[in-house]
Amino acid sequence: MGGAAAGAALTLAVLDPETAAAAGAPHGQLASAVGGGLRLSCHKLVEDAARSTILLVPGLLRLDVRPLEDSLQVFARALHPVPPRWELIDGAAAGAATDEPYRLDWRVDALLEPHPVRGEVTVTMTVDFDRGVAHFVTHAVLREITT
Repeated sequence: MGGAAAGAALTLAVLDPETAAAAGAPHGQLASAVGGGLRLSCHKLVEDAARSTILLVPGLLRLDVRPLEDSLQVFARALHPVPPRWELIDGAAAGAATDEPYRLDWRVDALLEPHPVRGEVTVTMTVDFDRGVAHFVTHAVLREITT
């Protein structure tokens, strides 16, 4: 395969739900096709101070989290030679004084050839301080941009 055909195949491979489901299964991730793109979801319990993968798109990106007592570390790792750009859209901190989960929303752009990929990622977290564990729910939708 050469040129644009190879690039198109790469973009489509990154958005393949079967590949994403298989790679993310050990992390509790589900994947499905949605309107020319990829929809992902994951939920898991993570012990305080443990680092865990909550989103995996093979060949593109991985998102890890690490809950720490009263804060949260988020690690975005590029799995492509051209790293995706992350932009925080919204974030709402929640502490012990509220019933609402902590929520972060990002826009992610990957400048793949021949078409870029754009998506939105939402991570919510609730914490059980007594048990030393955080519950994460992650949703993402990624699509190839052709216009």
